[in-house]
Amino acid sequence: MSFEAVARNDAADFAVTSIATAPSLSLELIAGTDLDSSLRNEIAHFLDNQHTSHPFQFPQWSDQNACLALVRENGRLRWYAHGGVQYPLSARVPMVRSVFVNRGPVCDDPELWTTGLRLLQRELAERGFVHLDVMPDWISPAGDDQSLGARASLRLDLRFGEDELLSGFRKNTRYEIRRAERMGVSVAKADRLEQVRGFLALYQGMAERKQFAPDSTAHIRQIVEWLITEPARGALLLATHEGALLGGAVVVRAGQRCWYVWGSTERRDDVNAGHILQWHALRWAKSHGCTEYDFGGYTVGAVSGPAWFKQGFGGTIVHFAPARRAVLRPWYHSLLRRLSRA
Repeated sequence: MSFEAVARNDAADFAVTSIATAPSLSLELIAGTDLDSSLRNEIAHFLDNQHTSHPFQFPQWSDQNACLALVRENGRLRWYAHGGVQYPLSARVPMVRSVFVNRGPVCDDPELWTTGLRLLQRELAERGFVHLDVMPDWISPAGDDQSLGARASLRLDLRFGEDELLSGFRKNTRYEIRRAERMGVSVAKADRLEQVRGFLALYQGMAERKQFAPDSTAHIRQIVEWLITEPARGALLLATHEGALLGGAVVVRAGQRCWYVWGSTERRDDVNAGHILQWHALRWAKSHGCTEYDFGGYTVGAVSGPAWFKQGFGGTIVHFAPARRAVLRPWYHSLLRRLSRA
């Protein structure tokens, strides 16, 4: 069932609350609008030290529907989830609501991860939520279901020198990088708002040309403006030639892994900006201590399109664990399923 995004502030539901669960554990629920800089920094430090973290879990990815859950052990943050409140029947039916945690919860300790999830389920059930969906950024163990429809991505090991990385690229990929360099295409970080507007216009144009549903430009602008203020966290890289914008790529770092999140290029017959943008994105990641680069999704078996382009840089295909749903109010959940089938 598709969920409708609602511009609604649920601070009343997620005012700062601490729920004691055990002598050493406590669960906190916080509205995304109630965060202060100290807590943001604490969460960022936690995410940078978890192998299963993801940029989508940073508080800066919040909107007005955001809710955050934190589990502390003896006061220390050990488990974290950045979710969003959703209204399957629209905001006009506020009693039917759920929470979706995209690429989380985050906790490298499997036992504590399960404990924290149960604590959150119990608290959301008491508050009347219908279900909780979670999609942790876990790699599926070998032998698990890795069907063509499963989530997957392509990850490149960056623990090599630049020459060795280049030698692992497809021949055509190396050629396009060198051709763009010979033509004088330059790549630099955006540091001004007018540059962000130029990228967003390019992104919208590409969405119309290729007929895909673009992410909200307001959300992309929010993220890029955050990255401009925290240049070690990520960047909008822009490719230009003779003063003309050819394309851009947004990359974000969490710990020692960097993700490619958004990108767009101008259609040109004489030069392909996508390859040189990715090359500079890889170099940016290496220069900021990253040992792995995630190309932001991959279609297994594709022989054309974005997956084929990404494949040209090498890397290893990783498959992710499927999303999980905890039904908290069975009657309402059954009603939603019947409505969905209808």
